[in-house]
Amino acid sequence: MAGKPRIEIRCPNCNNLQWEPEAVQSTNCRKCGSYIHLEKGHVASAGHEAPLAYAPPRHEESKGRIDVTCPSCGSLQQESASAKSTYCRKCGGYIQLDKTAKSSAHHEPHEHTVSGLQKLQDLLGVQRTIIARCFECPGVREVPKTATSTLCPKCGAYIDLQDYKIAGAYTRSVRTGGRLIITAKGDLISRRAYCGSADIEGSLRANLICTGDVTFRRKGKVGGSIEARNIHIDRKCDAEFAHPVQADVVEINGAITVPSLTARRVVIGKTGRLTGAVLARGFVVEKGGYFAGDLTIGGESAAANSDTTSLVGVADALGQSKAAPGSDECRISPGE
Repeated sequence: MAGKPRIEIRCPNCNNLQWEPEAVQSTNCRKCGSYIHLEKGHVASAGHEAPLAYAPPRHEESKGRIDVTCPSCGSLQQESASAKSTYCRKCGGYIQLDKTAKSSAHHEPHEHTVSGLQKLQDLLGVQRTIIARCFECPGVREVPKTATSTLCPKCGAYIDLQDYKIAGAYTRSVRTGGRLIITAKGDLISRRAYCGSADIEGSLRANLICTGDVTFRRKGKVGGSIEARNIHIDRKCDAEFAHPVQADVVEINGAITVPSLTARRVVIGKTGRLTGAVLARGFVVEKGGYFAGDLTIGGESAAANSDTTSLVGVADALGQSKAAPGSDECRISPGE
């Protein structure tokens, strides 16, 4: 079976030759990484005789483009005049393009003026960048908090950074490094949902994988498994999880029931209620908190040798014997 017709394209910057599908409208040079725009009238009919795409002269290609100097390594590259930001092709550093840089388009790096807001943010320690993580490989990239997308520095995959707010029934997949918000009337129905952080108040019928923090205010059943860095159960939450929950730190101030909870540290607040099987390296129940279920202290490798205890009302039953002097907390940790 014959393959799709392809054409040979020459990069106007480095003259590199590469093959692309006939219907392609734009691409990037695989050698120097520069952007190549193809117009229908400039591309010859594709056959297997390797027709060359029309490559305009350098002086014509440079129209509508500006010279950009990387502030980190000093490398010079050309970008579209309408570009708002880009990445250095040499060091991979992020470059924000302002109106002054676009209009001047000179080769010498201009002095960057720090605004009053940026000075205040620096003084208060406000973070202006975030870490975007690739869903295809372990690649990470530091980008401004205002960025809506980026590319993985390792595999080149597209990373969406937009926030998603679900206020009704939603059956499409979610795959973003931004924030996922499910309102009280929202209903996410999918196989998996990837996000950077999440605020769940409505119905979740998907396996949630979150690289950051997840807050639950849900009253009702949660139909998918949860994997997150930190999980916070709000005081308003009264949820029943149908599948396992896994996190680094879990803070419980509401009421939840789980088949199994695996975490490095679990903290049940004075208004928190937890029912289910727990595997954790550290377990804290504040006075007034409630836990009922099987508790295993230790890591997965030590689970076979650790003590497993069935506990009901830990804060009331063990509060006096386990509380540290002068403390209202009931602490259960390895070695106790």
